Amino acid sequence: MTRARDIANLLDASGDIVAGAFPATLPAVSGANLTGIEAFPAGWTAALDGSDMVFIYNSVEVFKLTTSGAIIAKDNITAFGTP
Repeated sequence: MTRARDIANLLDASGDIVAGAFPATLPAVSGANLTGIEAFPAGWTAALDGSDMVFIYNSVEVFKLTTSGAIIAKDNITAFGTP
């Protein structure tokens, strides 16, 4: 599975975290700090900006997933290509 698919499987159609998506052994997450979630690859974290979810790579906000479903990226988004 791709990392994008792995991340997509963590969220439901409403943008909420899917129940049971993380093992019960993960630390509790409180407030807007999601750094305790161990499912992110090295260098990646996520945080809440109001109700929107912001993905951060090496302390730089890279993209945001809004509650309306919009994706706002820091740079261009490539739809087709070879990783």
